This record gives sequence, structure tokens and C-alpha cells, in this order.
Amino acid sequence: MRYKSSLKLLAIIVSFLIPSVSLASCCFETLIQLGVFSAHQGKSQHVDIEDLIGDQFTVDKHSGQNLLFGLGAYLEGLRIRETRILYGINAFYLAPTKVKGKVIQEDLFANLSYQYYRSNYPIYLATRALIGCCSSYDLILDLGLGVNIASTHGFKERSLDGGITESDKIFSGKTKAAFSATAGLGWRFNHLFRNFSLEIDYRFFYLGEGKLKRINSQVINSLSTGNSYANALFFTISI
Repeated sequence: MRYKSSLKLLAIIVSFLIPSVSLASCCFETLIQLGVFSAHQGKSQHVDIEDLIGDQFTVDKHSGQNLLFGLGAYLEGLRIRETRILYGINAFYLAPTKVKGKVIQEDLFANLSYQYYRSNYPIYLATRALIGCCSSYDLILDLGLGVNIASTHGFKERSLDGGITESDKIFSGKTKAAFSATAGLGWRFNHLFRNFSLEIDYRFFYLGEGKLKRINSQVINSLSTGNSYANALFFTISI
């Protein structure tokens, strides 16, 4: 009896949904995105050096802000009542942000400071849902999975004791691919300028781990940026 009731309920739900779901006609959208982001990165860690105790790298500055630029290309896939589902590719450039801290040599003396920059180039297979609130506005939900090209560069050390301690020159920049994911929401103003629509978007990015390259044979392990993430606000023009 319970089994028959469950089948009846399922049939009612399916009969309600089927008329409202349809394959959309091929509709192509191009997105141009511009805004700002705040990133969190940097990792305190011990760097082992052959025949020595090694150096402790601390982090004084974890966060940084800069500009974001993105491009997207989407095809409309499904329509479910007032909701359109789009599938496509979305790529971003997150401009460099700085990490800085101190080097405690042999775990005893903080005689050096250091800094480096990290840039991010995430590329996603993405989907977005445009939920029609009325003819003029849409609520947008975004999801994406992909890869981030994390690039470190500009590694420098500076003496903190008037030049008595010289920089070690043990690291340089490196480019590394890492898993990345993004999620966000936005508000679209439809056909604000003829065929152009304008969006205000929030996006969270998980950007994965970056590394620096060892350039001294005595250094045993590389310096890591730690797992990085960013929060972004930007405008999107949809064509």
C-alpha cells in the first residue's frame, strides 16, 4: 500500500514537471567581467637546509586586493518554467597580490624580510541558472569546476640589520596548475542597453596551492603559498 502511494506521488510530481521542462533553442551568450577581489594566501613554514637547522618563514601579510578580468562563453541548455540553464566556459585573470613576512635564520634571528607575488588564471567548465523574477530582472546562480594556473614571481629578501645579513637567494617564481572551484550569485538587469544586459556579481574562488622554485641545491623543500581563496565583486556585460 505504501509502495503504491509512493508511485502515485512520483507520478504527480513528474506530470507537474514535464510540461515545464524543455530543451532551449540554441542561444549563445558572451560575458565580459571586470571588478575587484580580495585574496587570502601565504603559509608559515620551515624550510630545511642541508647540514643546517634551516629557516622559518613567517607571514605578516596574508591578504591582498587587486583587479579581476573575466571572459565567458555560454550556450543555453534547458528551460524549467522561468529558469534558464546555461553551460559554458568561464576564464578569469586575478592580478598579482603580495605575500610578505620574515625569515628567522637557523630558528634564532629574524635578520631578513621577504616578499613575493602570486597571480591566478582560473579556467572553469561552468553552469549558470538565470531565474526570471520579471521581464527586466534575473537572479543568477553560478557554479564552476576547473583548473587554476597559479604563478608566483618577484621573490625578494631584504636585510633587517642594516645590510649585515645578506639575502640567501634560494627561491624564484614558479607556475603550477591546481584544482579550482567557484560559486556565486548575481543580479541581472536585462536589455539595459539594447541587446546588452548588465549584472552585479559576487563570486567565491578556491584557487588551490602555489609554490616557489628552489634555486639552491642545499635547500630541501620548496616554499608554498598555501591554499588560496578569494572573494570578488564585479560587473558583467552580457552580449
